[in-house]
Amino acid sequence: MGRKRILSKEEIMTVTGEVLREEGIKGVHFKKLAVMLEVSRSTLYEYYDNKDELILAYMKAMMDEMGRKIKDIPLDDPPNDKLYQLLLVLLEHAQIHHIDQMIRELQSSDKNLAMFYKKELHEDLMITYEEMMVWIREAKEQKIWETEADEGLIGDLIFHSILFPNRQKMGVQVMATQLFNMIEHGILNRKD
Repeated sequence: MGRKRILSKEEIMTVTGEVLREEGIKGVHFKKLAVMLEVSRSTLYEYYDNKDELILAYMKAMMDEMGRKIKDIPLDDPPNDKLYQLLLVLLEHAQIHHIDQMIRELQSSDKNLAMFYKKELHEDLMITYEEMMVWIREAKEQKIWETEADEGLIGDLIFHSILFPNRQKMGVQVMATQLFNMIEHGILNRKD
């Protein structure tokens, strides 16, 4: 009998995220994950009772990671730097907006836990949105940004950038840099 491979929850979360991004919730099943992780299905059952429990754990881990990264943005950075860092975090965690769909597709009886996570995520995002609006106002007050530009429009552009389909094609870093450059400098060719 061969030795059992030691598996970390982080490895399971990484592979689960890959499958969710590529195939959606219907593509996640223990047989596929076991093959990708080079373990038996029974090994996965030692960590999670079923697919729904795994997906809920993934959703929670993704929410927690995003929250940690947002909290790690240095408060003494200039407001436009904080906004760029926030944009990066949002784009890195763009899957978060699929949580509603994931909850609808869960077969589990544990929908109450899923709804709790959804409510928690919404509350966290509203706090993040308010913080972002403070940083936008600071950027305008410090004359870093144009004072006539509408704060809500800037906020919506940053906050809803997770919905832009080019993220996959361009990559998070490139998209964040280009989008933020457009926000700060516009797209007018000033070289002439």
